[in-house]
Amino acid sequence: MKSSNAASGQRTLLTAVKAIVVGSVSGAALCAVVLALCALAFVSSSNLPHGFLSPFILAVSVLSAGFSGFVTARISRRRGLVYGAVAGLFLYLLFLVSGMGLSQNGTISQEAEVRLLVMVLSGGIGGFLAVNGKGRRK
Repeated sequence: MKSSNAASGQRTLLTAVKAIVVGSVSGAALCAVVLALCALAFVSSSNLPHGFLSPFILAVSVLSAGFSGFVTARISRRRGLVYGAVAGLFLYLLFLVSGMGLSQNGTISQEAEVRLLVMVLSGGIGGFLAVNGKGRRK
C-alpha cells in the first residue's frame, strides 16, 4: 500500500515539474516573439524616449510570466496559484541567468528584485485564472 502512494506521489511530482517546465518555456517563447516584434518596430522608430525601455521590459516580463503560469495551470489542472508562481519564478531564473551571462559586473540590480516580485505574482495570477476562470471544466 505504501509503495502505491509513493508511486502516485512521484507521478504527481513528475507531472507538476513537466507542467512547470513546459509553461516556463512557453512563456520564454512568447517573450522572445514579443521582443523580436518590438525590436523591429523600435528600429524603424527614430525617436524612442530614453526612459521607455526599462518599463517596457518589465511589462513584457509580466506578460510572459502570466502566460507561463496560465499554461502551467492548464496542463496541471490544479494548484494554479502555486504552480503558476513557481513557473514565474523559474522563468525569472532563466532570464536572470541569461542576463548575468551577458553582464560584465555580475551583480543583481534593484530592478531585478522588482522583476522577481512581479513575475512570481503575475505567474501566480495567470495560474489562478487558468484553474478558476470561466471556460471548460472537467
